[in-house]
Amino acid sequence: MKNLKKFAALGLAGAMVLGMTSSAFAAGDTSDVAGSHVFMFKSVGNAFGVIMYDGFSSYMEQVGENSTEKSPAETTVAAQVQLLDEAITQGAKSISISTNGDTGFDEVFTKAQEANIPIVSVDSKASADYRITHNNQASTADIGAMQVRAAVMIALGVPFNADDKDMAASVEAALADYDGEEIKIGVLSAGIDTPVQNGWIAEMEKELSKDIYAGKVSPELDKKYGDDEATKSTQQAQAFLAEGSVDVIISPTTVGIAAAGEVLTQAGSDIKLTGLGLPSEMAPYMPASADDDEFSFVCPYMMLWDVSHLGASTAAIQMAVQNDGFDGSEGSTLTMQAWGEYEEETFTAEADEDGGTGVLTGIPYVFDKTNMAEWIDKL
Repeated sequence: MKNLKKFAALGLAGAMVLGMTSSAFAAGDTSDVAGSHVFMFKSVGNAFGVIMYDGFSSYMEQVGENSTEKSPAETTVAAQVQLLDEAITQGAKSISISTNGDTGFDEVFTKAQEANIPIVSVDSKASADYRITHNNQASTADIGAMQVRAAVMIALGVPFNADDKDMAASVEAALADYDGEEIKIGVLSAGIDTPVQNGWIAEMEKELSKDIYAGKVSPELDKKYGDDEATKSTQQAQAFLAEGSVDVIISPTTVGIAAAGEVLTQAGSDIKLTGLGLPSEMAPYMPASADDDEFSFVCPYMMLWDVSHLGASTAAIQMAVQNDGFDGSEGSTLTMQAWGEYEEETFTAEADEDGGTGVLTGIPYVFDKTNMAEWIDKL
């Protein structure tokens, strides 16, 4: 993960933010945001979004700019649109957003464009018609493929090997001699219309279509959706448990994987778990010592990336738009200033499959028994 080992100070600050009660974020920030850079996540109080905003606001403060988090209480497009409309009317300086859906933003994004308020999406894309660019935490293909590989390795009882950076070699070797029943994988995702998770799931299905999986791993994913709500995600995890039809659950959402971890652990289930999670939230369900038997835990290993850096790099993109004329066109570059313990970085906008562009500012990172203890208090 890019600069992950330099994350300690800011990651710890993010972890401290997680200790705040949800009531502190009750209904999203409705304060006046005139002249402020607005950051909007899918819902208020989401741990992933809290840490990302921590990085965003830290970078903005360093460069002398004001920032405001304005996230909705409900994980819906309509709730985001309402807050966006307020922010635009109040004169926000920029909008950085992780969207709750593919559609439904046209009118409010047009209003932002008419007011010359730049839109940068992060984590979950805004339409290419309206955004300057999208900040990718890692490539969609890498995230989807690596989660499938992790799920298959876990189903086969294969420990993670840090020397196999993309796990492809380990999966192929493990499957070569496998002649058991077809492995079945479930997915506990966020909303059914959430762009980022749907992109990852599409790449999971593409990975499963490869010849190495034929007859050994089902190409069909059993998909359930928890809408990034703890209660609904718990109910969907319980449905997987009741049906007993999958060997491993992939949850590409921090809310879903934590909910599934609790359900499977309490039930003493043989169903295993992997996906994208925060070490601080997944500690009860994962090994934390090199001496642990990782397969005695429901989640032997999982992935994520440097969430605070993702927020800070989003802020850097907005500053490049404001100060350096960065327009997000293919091949255009921007510089992120040295920030905290991070060195100066340069990023390049590349063509995206939706007709817009994306900036890649991170790579997937695997948390397992060799490094969990290092990260539980940081992320």
